[in-house]
Amino acid sequence: MITARPLGPADVGLWRTLRAEGVRLFPQAFLSSQAEVAAVSREQDATQMARGGRFGVFDDQTPVGIAAIRQATFERARHRATIAAFYVTPSAQGGGAADALMTALFAHASESGIWQLELFVAAANPRAVAFYERHGFRREGRCPNAIVTEDGPQDDWFYVCTPRRPPDTDQQARI
Repeated sequence: MITARPLGPADVGLWRTLRAEGVRLFPQAFLSSQAEVAAVSREQDATQMARGGRFGVFDDQTPVGIAAIRQATFERARHRATIAAFYVTPSAQGGGAADALMTALFAHASESGIWQLELFVAAANPRAVAFYERHGFRREGRCPNAIVTEDGPQDDWFYVCTPRRPPDTDQQARI
């Protein structure tokens, strides 16, 4: 059975393992290099995980994916959050794990007052692009040269999703 749940500091080992695997298998999908991921200490990851916004997806009890959601910290931008580090192991791809993870991120956003989700996805990753579009994300722009790999510069697409209606700004302006 596929389930998703928030991760905390006690889950730091599975976070580190899956993050390192994702960066190793799909280097163009992550901003961090393998060396940068390896340089982050277990304590640094645990501190980040204690702040919340980290999720895991499981096939029965086996961890098969991770994702992070970071809410903007400025008051006027707290309605926005960025989805990052979205990864599902190759063996679990196509089996509903990514959908369960996205559902957990949407639920967290709703509970946190977030009504705009944003992300960057490698332009050369049509499978990920199709996944995000299927979940209601729409392409808003291109980030040229988002990363530079041994293969040269790689572009990213910028995507936005508003899973719930924003507040009535006209009503607020009249007050």
